[in-house]
Amino acid sequence: MSRSARQVTPLTAAVAVTVIAGASLTACGAASSPDPAQPAGTVTVTASTSGVASQPVPSGPTRSPAPSPSPAAPTSSALPVSTVAPGLPASPASPAQPGSVGPAGCLTSALRATLGAAQGTAGSAYQVIVLANVSGKTCALYGYPGVSFVSGTGGSQIGKDAARDRAVAPKVVTLAPGQRGSFALRVVDAAALPAANCDPVTAHWLKIFPPENTAALYVGYTAHACASKTATILTTRAVAEGTGGS
Repeated sequence: MSRSARQVTPLTAAVAVTVIAGASLTACGAASSPDPAQPAGTVTVTASTSGVASQPVPSGPTRSPAPSPSPAAPTSSALPVSTVAPGLPASPASPAQPGSVGPAGCLTSALRATLGAAQGTAGSAYQVIVLANVSGKTCALYGYPGVSFVSGTGGSQIGKDAARDRAVAPKVVTLAPGQRGSFALRVVDAAALPAANCDPVTAHWLKIFPPENTAALYVGYTAHACASKTATILTTRAVAEGTGGS
């Protein structure tokens, strides 16, 4: 081999090494270029004791730690549910009966009946019947008396029982010894009624049952009456305070 040939060889070798190294770097650069479609990885380089750097080893993609579940919100204590049904509206209270709160009811034996004021109108008359407490104890009356015409004291009934006028509600009437209550009695003039429907007679007595009593009082009272059980001649109101009848 000539001298010139020996001189060229080292240069050629150097060029070759340079080309190879460049190619290697190019290939390395191409291999290490991250794929834009893949997440970037972490490259670890390990130093070699021989002075030659080891090839970089790509690690897998770094994952973010999964978020820890947020603590559950404290459960509020359920409010107690009432099991009590609303009450219904209270019904109006009826007046207290005699003896339930105050004095006991007046017995027939504790009362005396007399005629009070009277007032006539066309076709009928209004007669007040007074009930006096003749006992030594306070008692009370409440409600409607039972009234009818009778043939005499202890005699038979004439015609129909008195109807009840409910225009004024009854109330408890308390009678101290000597005090009086009363009720109004409407008496239709039977003489003005057709005889076929009335069967007219003349009555001289009234039979009176004080409220809540089965024993009767008698008062003399003369009027035209009907023997018929279908004709209504008498109508009574509830017992009231005083002697006015209402």
